[in-house]
Amino acid sequence: MIYYIVYFLTKAVSFFCFPRRIYGMEHFPRHGGFILASNHISNLDPVVLGISVMRRVNFMAKDSLFKEQPLGFILKKLWSFPVKREGSDFGALKEALKRLKKGRPVLMFVEGTRRVGNAPSKAQAGVGFLAVKAGVPVIPVHVSGTEKVMPPGSRSLTRPKPSCKILTAFPRNLFI
Repeated sequence: MIYYIVYFLTKAVSFFCFPRRIYGMEHFPRHGGFILASNHISNLDPVVLGISVMRRVNFMAKDSLFKEQPLGFILKKLWSFPVKREGSDFGALKEALKRLKKGRPVLMFVEGTRRVGNAPSKAQAGVGFLAVKAGVPVIPVHVSGTEKVMPPGSRSLTRPKPSCKILTAFPRNLFI
C-alpha cells in the first residue's frame, strides 16, 4: 500500500516539478527478472528510474539510508535492500540474486556511488556476476539532467527536464 501511495505522489510531483523524457521503454521485459544498470549523478536518480519503469523495481541502496527513520521504514516498504559500500557485500548480492530468481527487477548503480562531474567512474563487478548467476538480462540505462534538478548537496528541486535513456537490452543467453 505504501509503495503505491509513494509511487503516485512521486509521479504527480514529477509531472509538475521535473517532467522527464524517457527513451527506449520497449526494451523492458514485461515478465521475469532483469537488472537495471544505471549511472548515478543525483539523489533524484532512484526516484526518476522508479517512476519511469512500468514494473515495481527492487532498489539496492546504501546501508546508511536504512538507519535514518522514517526513511529506512519507507525504503523497506519500497522493496529496497541495503548494501555496504565498503568492500564486497555478499549478503546484498545474495539478496539481489534471490529477488532476481523470483522474477523481480533490480536497480543497481554500476559505479557504486554518485558521480560528481563528467569524469567517468569505474563500474563495479556485481552487475555481471548477478546477470550470470541469475540468468537475467541487463538493461543499461543512462540518466541525465537530474544533477540540474537536484544538485549535489541540495534539498530542493529546480525545473530542468531530466532524461532517462534505456539502451538496447542484452539478450538473456549472452551471459549463460
